[in-house]
Amino acid sequence: MTEENPQYLKLFEDPSSPSNLHNSPRYALALVNITGLGVKTFSYLIPDEMKAKLQIGQAILVPFGRQGLINAFCVGFSDYLPGDFKVKKISKILDETPLFSIDYLKLLEWVANYYCCDLVTVLNAAIPMKLIEKASKTELAVEFLSFEGATKRQAEVLELLKTSGKMPLIMFEKMAKTTRTTVKKLEALGCLKLTEENIYRNPLDILKISEKEPLFELSGEQKAVYEGIKQKIAKTPRPFREAEPFLANETSVRTAGAGYIENNTALQPPTILLHGVTASGKTEVYFKLIKDCIDSGKNVLFLAPEIALASQLTKRLAKKFGTEDVAIWHSSISDGERYDVWQKLYKNEIKILAGARSAVFAPLKNIGLIIIDEEHESAYKQTSPAPRYDAKVVAQKLSEFHRCPLLLGSATPDISSYYRAVNSGNLFELKKRFNDAKVPPVTVINMQEYGRAAYKNVISIPLQNAIKETLEKKQQVILLINRRGFSTFTQCKACGHVIECPNCAIPMIWHSKDQMLKCHYCNHTEYFPDFCPECGSDALRNSGTGTQKIEQYIKDLFPENKIERIDSDILVRKGEHIRLLERFQNGDIDILVGTQMIAKGLDNPNVTLVGVISADASFNLPDFRASERGFQLLTQVAGRAGRGEFSGKVYFQTYNPDYYALASAKSQNYDEFYATEIVAREEFDYPPFSQIVRLILSSQNNFRAEKSAQEIALRLCTMVEKFGISERLEVLGPTPCVIERINSMYRFQIIIKNKMGEKGHQFVSSFLGKITMPKDIKLAIDVDPLDIL
Repeated sequence: MTEENPQYLKLFEDPSSPSNLHNSPRYALALVNITGLGVKTFSYLIPDEMKAKLQIGQAILVPFGRQGLINAFCVGFSDYLPGDFKVKKISKILDETPLFSIDYLKLLEWVANYYCCDLVTVLNAAIPMKLIEKASKTELAVEFLSFEGATKRQAEVLELLKTSGKMPLIMFEKMAKTTRTTVKKLEALGCLKLTEENIYRNPLDILKISEKEPLFELSGEQKAVYEGIKQKIAKTPRPFREAEPFLANETSVRTAGAGYIENNTALQPPTILLHGVTASGKTEVYFKLIKDCIDSGKNVLFLAPEIALASQLTKRLAKKFGTEDVAIWHSSISDGERYDVWQKLYKNEIKILAGARSAVFAPLKNIGLIIIDEEHESAYKQTSPAPRYDAKVVAQKLSEFHRCPLLLGSATPDISSYYRAVNSGNLFELKKRFNDAKVPPVTVINMQEYGRAAYKNVISIPLQNAIKETLEKKQQVILLINRRGFSTFTQCKACGHVIECPNCAIPMIWHSKDQMLKCHYCNHTEYFPDFCPECGSDALRNSGTGTQKIEQYIKDLFPENKIERIDSDILVRKGEHIRLLERFQNGDIDILVGTQMIAKGLDNPNVTLVGVISADASFNLPDFRASERGFQLLTQVAGRAGRGEFSGKVYFQTYNPDYYALASAKSQNYDEFYATEIVAREEFDYPPFSQIVRLILSSQNNFRAEKSAQEIALRLCTMVEKFGISERLEVLGPTPCVIERINSMYRFQIIIKNKMGEKGHQFVSSFLGKITMPKDIKLAIDVDPLDIL
């Protein structure tokens, strides 16, 4: 084992090909699976028996210092060593099917560079190590050979096999009503042949997909948008050259991915935004474009923000395009399913891949179109652990690698996405609901008018009456509250003390079902105390309202109706989200209570009433995106009502009815909201007018965390001043995070506003790459953070 010095590598996609039989490389370059090593590769001797088998992208087992044998990836080959070193041998090829190609590795290099983390960290996020550990699942198959030597009864069994053809042994035994003993005798006679066959573990099986359905006819407005997008796609520049060789040195790996793209900015494929009001039929436009793409011999990547939505989407895709050509990818499919889907993708046997954010790393080949639905959703951004990537940003780079268009869709686009689409001329809009359905009217209920009664009756009388009327019509109701649990805090009425998590600087939340207080940040739980820990009083009371409390409140009001709750607390069992949504879709649930996940993608024509319990909740956060997030949530959930033949109604309960974002959500007017919001963004230099990089320094010692943050901020400010870029690269802080302590770690943050574009990002990335942190200090780097809380 030796560390590689800067050099070009000789690459052989297939060392066993005829041109390489007498020129096989001696050494393999391995990227070892240890974080903290940056992007260093190590040389290993290739044993003779592996020279014809070893390929780039394979998982291998190698000796590494005192750690013994560890997993690694083969990323290149070399004929020589950079010095006189004693080199160790590769111990084993873990899987003969490569897990990635050179092109794929270049994308991951770019991700590591952009998000300021180790390439191994990105590899582990993109390629779960369970893929290496999980072998193919096999079963015995049986095949007819001859009747010779068989008895009359055995000949009858063999005739069935000859007629039916090769099949799984278990199926054959059932059909022929025979035993394994008889099969073994026939094998010994040479009458049949048993072989091991790989089984494709299909994650679509749980979706219970029925027969194929035709595509819907597009409306006039949809056709116009479809034709416009089609013309944009037709102008997309096609690939013109192969990937460059992988360079096995730290400098080249940090820059190769970025250079591969940035050097050809004149030929960038378009990023197109489809802005369509809720229920305008964006999905039907997607499907028409997908058909065009696969008819041209290309493949499609289709992302949805949540696992539940990805499952619904995949079911619809499979109904339209067939189960053989469609696959799904997300974190909830089993390791075996993940392994089998990965292998089919790598072999180019899948035409349409649907999934949540991690699907952007799946090895889909020959991509002709990438679609991201509900592109505004925060779920596309991984907040922790590293890599803190945004699937939208990675998808854009993926589109550039494949020279294919990226299509974003939303009823409430991300402010930055809309700004870029307007300025690039790549904006398309659907302004009407499909079949001219009416946008549901919104009633705003000012809870201030109810005084103290509003705290007791969390659901106002007008909303209660509307629920009653809806249920009498045998129609369904959605109630949104953006808080889990039964109550949001527990307070002593005698002294005012609020019970907080001992590890985090936030209140504990009461969960009535478990009869426990829980912290939603570190998962600390404890029993409800009999007395106030501060003053000893027994006047502890639960205050605030969560999903559990609303669920119980509604059950008390409407005991004869079927009421369910959907939030992250109950989605523990595999497939539970799918089962709940299917029950709601089938009419088995009358009222669905939930957090923001019920605002996304639900398309139930029998839902005619949506109620938002606390419309102000999202607006009250100290973050520059708070108004945008609140507007998006209210507009999206309002769009769940009246999507079928029955008209819908929406109720917002609020204490601030005149707030501009709420008023825009009431009128479902995105243009109005955007016009106000973009002015504020430009005034204060927030995205899209800058890039934000957030540094969080944390330690169990408050003083150490603050001191480390101050030292880094001072060094960065000094560098910025030295290069005379302080007006274009602003350093804010350090300041304590809004939540100062999580999981016993004190937290300080530095906010960097980069108004220099790519050059500013390279400056910040270079600076951060030179920082070495003490063992007791953790540094989290979040590029393009969702918030600055």
